[in-house]
Formats: sequence, structure tokens, C-alpha cells
Amino acid sequence: MSAVRVAVLRCRRLPRFVTWEIPDVDALFGDDRLLIAALGALGVEAESVVWADPDVDWSGFDVAVLRSTWDYIDETAAFLDTLAAIEASSCTLVNSAAVAEWNARKTYLFDLAERGVPIVPAFEATGATRAAVAAAEREVEASGWQTVVVKPVVGAGASDVRRLPAAELGATLRALDEADEAHPGRPFLVQPLVESVMSEGEWSYILIDGAVSHVLRKRPATGDYRAHGIYGGTVEPATPTRDDLAQIEDMWRALPFDLAYARLDVLRVDDRLAVLELEAIEPMLYLDLAPGSADRLARAVLARSAGS
Repeated sequence: MSAVRVAVLRCRRLPRFVTWEIPDVDALFGDDRLLIAALGALGVEAESVVWADPDVDWSGFDVAVLRSTWDYIDETAAFLDTLAAIEASSCTLVNSAAVAEWNARKTYLFDLAERGVPIVPAFEATGATRAAVAAAEREVEASGWQTVVVKPVVGAGASDVRRLPAAELGATLRALDEADEAHPGRPFLVQPLVESVMSEGEWSYILIDGAVSHVLRKRPATGDYRAHGIYGGTVEPATPTRDDLAQIEDMWRALPFDLAYARLDVLRVDDRLAVLELEAIEPMLYLDLAPGSADRLARAVLARSAGS
């Protein structure tokens, strides 16, 4: 009997928004290496594969797992086409193409809200027309938000995210639209700036095979609001309260998909947790900060393979 083969999917290059030098790019792929090692320990042949490589025979793999495919935000249509091709082969994709298509647009937050999941308030806006800008301005005024965060509906790593006074929303939307000739009318998500991201930080719950694997607390650099390491943010293991954990478990049960893994990023809003983002395509899982988590992920991936 031949050994199970797993393709651990990665990006061809870093996303285009990364225009600065990163001292240790290789460190960004630490999760991939730990997963490959964990699969190897289970007797599985696993290797890193660029999702956009046209020469890959997907039928040569039993499982393809989405991992560091960060450049999908630059080639979303091609990325989704590749995932469809994987699923059309004999290879099992984890997480599924349906999950990726849903999760690629941050409007999935509205689906979560409809399912009773608390989210950081949000609405979709563009700077495409005067009417669209005026509608966005009215929405913010009615909400009473003083400071807003504007982010692309398709994006990762806080790319093209802006923090600004609510009064500047209209001008900002128009400027973003005029500056992006390649994507006129590009949609953005508008949310209030949640104060707790600076005071308490952002909580990331890593869920593997339906259970919380480990929890992280991420804090932005002084004066910033983005809790990403590439902007000077910090991350450390954390222990949630019993009540917080129960809230996360309720959120997880309400999801419309069965996910092998995901990272649920939440902020405290009015003393309750609210989803800022659910990352089910290419989240950093910080496997190095949680002993045993790489093995848990490897087993969850294999459990969803066609041959299991």
C-alpha cells in the first residue's frame, strides 16, 4: 500500500502589499515546516507546494491543505480556480473550496451575524459613486462612530487598512477608489475602532477539529491598532476565562461549515467577545507556541482525507 501524500500549499510570493524588507522571510513559514514534520512523524509524505504552480498533478496527492497561500488576495479568481481543480481531481482539499470562496470576502461576517454570532459592527461601502459615498457617510453618522477602520473586503495582513476620523470617511473612500485604477469600485468594510484592541488586545482562538487547541493574546505596538507582527505587534500564549471559552464554543457551533482548522480573532465589545475576523484559508496558527498543536493539525487534516 502506497504512503499517503500531502501537499502543504504555500504562496508563490509574498502579497504585493508587502513592499518593505522583512529580515527573516523564512520564519513566516514556520507553521508549514512544523506541519510537514508532524505529518512525517505519522508516516505521511508531505511537501510544500506552490498553489499557483501549473505543473502540479493534483491527483498525485491524497490531500492538499491550505496553509501559507497569502498571495491569493492578489489573484483571487485564479486561486479559487485552482482549488476547484484540486477538488475535481482525486485529491481532498482541506479546508474545502467552498470554505475558501466564502472566507475570501470579509462579508462572511454578515453571514455570521445572521446566524447569531456577535461581530464587530460593520457595513460594506465603496467610493465608486457620489451616492455610494453619501450612503456610507449616513451609515456612520447614524451609528455614532467617532473613529472608523476601513479595510478591503478581500485582503490579508491589514493590507490597505486605514484608521481615520468618521468625518473623513467620504473623502477617504473617494481617494481609495481614485488611486486604484486596476480595481475601480473596490468594496471596503467599514467598522468602528474598538478601544479594547489597544487596552486589552486582540484574542486569537486556534480551533482544530472542532476544539480549541490554544489561545493567543495579540497586542499592537504603542500608538498602533493593528495587532500584527509585521507592524510591531506582539503575541503570547494566553489562558481564557471559562466564560470567554464558552462564548467561543457557541460561535464555533454556529458556523456554516465543518472546518478542520481556523483562527477566530475576537475583541471585547461591551464586555462580550465579538468576531473581528474568522481566518479559515491561510491563518498563522502559531504552532510553535503550543506544544502538540502541529500533531493535532496533522491528524485533523488526515481525518478528512478521502481514504480515512
